[in-house]
Amino acid sequence: MRVTSRPTASLMFVLAVGCVLLAAVTGAFAPAAAAAPGAAQIDDFLAAHGSPMTGTGAAFVAAGQEYGVDPAFLVAIAGAETSFGQFLYAENGDQCTYNAFNWFFGATWPQSDFGSWDEAIGRVAQGLAGGLYYGAGLSSVDAIAPRYCPDGTANWVSNVTSFMTQLGGNPADTRLAGTSTLPPATQPGLVALDGSVSLGGGAREVGRHVKVRFTITNSGGQPIALEGIRLAVRGPAGASADLVSDQAVTLAPGQPLAVSASWPLDTVGPWHGWIEVVQNGVPSLVGEKQAFAFRVSLPRDLLMRRWIMADAGLSSPD
Repeated sequence: MRVTSRPTASLMFVLAVGCVLLAAVTGAFAPAAAAAPGAAQIDDFLAAHGSPMTGTGAAFVAAGQEYGVDPAFLVAIAGAETSFGQFLYAENGDQCTYNAFNWFFGATWPQSDFGSWDEAIGRVAQGLAGGLYYGAGLSSVDAIAPRYCPDGTANWVSNVTSFMTQLGGNPADTRLAGTSTLPPATQPGLVALDGSVSLGGGAREVGRHVKVRFTITNSGGQPIALEGIRLAVRGPAGASADLVSDQAVTLAPGQPLAVSASWPLDTVGPWHGWIEVVQNGVPSLVGEKQAFAFRVSLPRDLLMRRWIMADAGLSSPD
């Protein structure tokens, strides 16, 4: 993931019933922070298990950031499948090279072979983030297990959970916090997005701010407690600018929660996002999978300056 900067949140958190304003809380949201094991921690963990993959910690971290997969989950799969690369699948003398994950293993399957540990790590991270798993709404160890390991599923869950937990991961959500390119698959039964997300803030240009306004309403017949709200914001090349509130809130039946968010635009390209809430530790999608989308461009005066410099045979300072 390449993120040029983390925005400073500028938000207003407002609860209202009908047209009656009940409360206003400022500073409820903050930029999200991704918690995941670092390269050194992973290498120490692999070395402690006598793994030939020791030294690939940076590759695990890079692949996790690029595809939104917790590196702890990737390491844990390698542990459950091949004792961290020590026992690779082989049949009739044909070994699946560098396939510590038993990814599409089989003596005649070209998907079984990789050119290096780094390639294997990247390919598996990409596969987990694709249509078979995250794209199909499977993000917990329990949900992924039957598809990844249909034989011996219970043991796989136990081992992956153990290794992942030792590295500080969360088996309930194997996605890298704050960097998942896909929204949660589930939608809470008592919460609905009321109306569409509105975008403000003028031109979508680097150096400007964009404003988002949305409302979450408890459309059920009983109070509902939310442990947090995330405005997931995804940009080009894996960029992330999430805004998160960990402030618990309870909505009465029919009660809306109006939220306004603003952040600076600093990267050219397409941006999109969605809204999710946390209930009982599980993130749930609220509303559309793409609640908003826009494209950020360079300011016109900067583009003109570059054209003039190019015509003059000069080079841009950046």
